[in-house]
Amino acid sequence: MSSDSDVMSHFSPLDELIKVIYQGSARFVIVSSVDDASWTVHVGLTGDGGRWWRGRWTDKEVRKQFGSGVSSFLLESAVEKMADAFVKGQVTMGDWSPSEGAEIQLVLGTSAKTPIRVPLVELDPAEAAAFATKVFTEIALQAESRNCRLHPTTLAYEPSKVEAPAAGSSSSRKTASRRTPSPEPAPRKHSSPHKTKDRGKETAREEARSKAGSDRYKRKAEEAEEEIEALKAELEKAQRKEPSKLLPSQKSKVGAVARPKGASLANPTKKARKYQALEFEDDDE
Repeated sequence: MSSDSDVMSHFSPLDELIKVIYQGSARFVIVSSVDDASWTVHVGLTGDGGRWWRGRWTDKEVRKQFGSGVSSFLLESAVEKMADAFVKGQVTMGDWSPSEGAEIQLVLGTSAKTPIRVPLVELDPAEAAAFATKVFTEIALQAESRNCRLHPTTLAYEPSKVEAPAAGSSSSRKTASRRTPSPEPAPRKHSSPHKTKDRGKETAREEARSKAGSDRYKRKAEEAEEEIEALKAELEKAQRKEPSKLLPSQKSKVGAVARPKGASLANPTKKARKYQALEFEDDDE
């Protein structure tokens, strides 16, 4: 980068930007602009006691911030990030104080590791008025494209469509009504006879294919029904030929052998032993 214009040409993303930010109860408007010699920011404090500050970067401040040997690619990337932070509102007033002569800064990129800090100097009343007049002049020039309206409107204003009211009528004291042209009806599309004929042939082919598929499914269903009937007939025939199952014979009951009277419980074939009680004489006898 050999000259100041080469350096500042990379700052075009920061040109013609404007943003309103809030810090505590204070509200600021920030205007960013770029020319061949510098990048300039103006910060205005809104309210009854309106004040303006200005910060400026020239080639000297740019090289001090990014280095004297910074490449064009890195510089463009850094400027794009600065513009993105400006648009997203990542801007604040560093060391803010309403006191006169306070050293305050515009901090750009509050979420970045190394935010950009631009020192601000307060303008005197004459400079502040001159800058405000310049801004309003630019706004007025841009408003000419929308019939001098301050804010864009969704209704199109066309002077040629305004009807002049009759002289002396009460409507002459009212605002002339605006008319918006009604949209023209879209032309009807006529299909060519060749396309109509082709569509008819295609429809006939589709109907033929559909009918053939339906007949094929019908034949398969009839064949399945015939097979089911044949299986039923074979099953009935097999059931008629099957011999009946015999009932199981009852088991003969074997009577229990009666135990003879007086037989031993342990061995029924032997007689039970009898035991006679022993008698003893009394000692007195």
